[in-house]
Formats: sequence, C-alpha cells, structure tokens
Amino acid sequence: MINVTAQELETILAKIESALSMHDDWRDQVQRYLICKTSPREEDIADDAHHLCAFGQWYYGSGNANLRKLPSFQRIEEIHRLMHGRAREVCLLRKKNWPITVKDYDLYASELKRFRTELLGLRQKIYETLHKIDPLTGAYANIHLLPELEKDQALKKTSGLPYSLLLLRFDLLIINQVLGRDKGDELLRSSIAGIRAILDIGDKIYRYAGAEFVICLPGRTADHARELLDQCCDVIGKELINLSGSLLSRMDVYHGIVDLEPDVYVEQLIRHAKRATYTITI
Repeated sequence: MINVTAQELETILAKIESALSMHDDWRDQVQRYLICKTSPREEDIADDAHHLCAFGQWYYGSGNANLRKLPSFQRIEEIHRLMHGRAREVCLLRKKNWPITVKDYDLYASELKRFRTELLGLRQKIYETLHKIDPLTGAYANIHLLPELEKDQALKKTSGLPYSLLLLRFDLLIINQVLGRDKGDELLRSSIAGIRAILDIGDKIYRYAGAEFVICLPGRTADHARELLDQCCDVIGKELINLSGSLLSRMDVYHGIVDLEPDVYVEQLIRHAKRATYTITI
C-alpha cells in the first residue's frame, strides 16, 4: 500500500509528470554532448550524478523518506543510478575524445529506456491507486475489498502464513447530534489518517460502509490484530478530544477480529466480524 493521502498521491503524480519532463530534457542534453561533441556538465560526470540531477534532488529530499521504503520506489532508485552510471561512461569517453562503441551506446540507451518505462509504470500505478481511494477518509474504497481479499485467500492457501482482518465501526450518532455531521466526517478523516500512519507497508484499510472500516493484516495473527486495535483506539480517543474538547466524554467503537480463512467466503468473514463486535468506550 502506498500509505499516503489522496492529496499526497496527487502531488507525487505531478512530481512524476515533472520527472518525465526533466528526464527528457536531461536525455536531450546528453545527446547534444555526444552528437555535437560539446563538453558535458560536471554534474553529469560526477560519481553521485544520480543525486545531482533534478529528479535525484526530488527523490532524495527529506520529504520522501517513506516513499523510498516502497519496493517500487527502490526499484526506480536502482535503475536511475544505473542510468546515470551508463551516461557518465559515454560522456567521459566523449570528453576524452575516445570512440564510443555501439555496445557502449546501446547499454546507455537501454538504461534510458528502462528508467522511462519504470517511471511510466509507477505513474500508472499511482493513478490507479488514487482512483481507488475514498475521498473523505483516504482509505481504499469498498468496491475493491472483496476482489483483493479473494486474491489474498488464494495466496494464503499457498503460503500458509497468518492473515487477520480487523473491523472497526464508529458510532457517530451522538457526535452528529451534538456537533453536527461535518464534525463526524472530520473525526473519521482524522482518525483514519492517524490509523494509516501506524500501519505497516503491507497493511490496507478499506472503508467498507459508512463509518465501518476493514483493516487487512497479511502476515499478522489475531493477537497482533488485538495489539493494533489498542493502538487504533488510542488514536481515535486523541482525535475525539481534539475535535470536541470537553463537549463529549465518550464514543462507542465496535470491533471484530477474524482470520482470513482460505475456504470461507469473504462476505461470511465480514459478517462474523460484525457479530463479534463489542463496545469500547473512549
């Protein structure tokens, strides 16, 4: 899961569009070195050239620490580094007036193409992710939950690893009556943002219906899910205090925890989780 907000995803999407443009400009500049026999820029032949280009400055910026943990972004990093390495080799050959062989050029051109292809693939992935997100809460939309869980059931049959589902349902009745529905929406938005911040990269949270959310925990047992439940309730409690101050002293949150069983229909698991709920007072 790309564990960022829809607004952050839109920003990343814009950055990738910009990166594609910057990449094309950089490629054209290198081509001019090679064809017109001009001298390359020092930053293009530096050992850390992949840090110095416009894309590298964005990628290694302090604001992208979480993104760099994602496998897709790590793959981009390696391809980007290799591309600059190949570019450095041909630029140095040109600077020294040594011949550039077909093999030298093809290796460089191959990395150029691979980097651009990877960027385009990442752009598409983020675009698809953005359109799967519930605009209010930042959780995934419910339409994608059952198909994804059916895929995960098939994987669990093969791997045998644990997989838990945690269902949370916010009882917003009193909040909506006392503070208004806008405040209820605000509590959902801030609480889910806080919960997403404590999830692992492989975890996913879906808005199943209204104020009901399903958190998918691959590789996690029911005991792990109960530990996460306590953390979620802490997050919700803090957001409730921030929202209402002393106007509200409690809110009911219902929950259920079940294992994702390979041979049981997902709808049955969700119904079982609902029956297993009990009230937690914040």
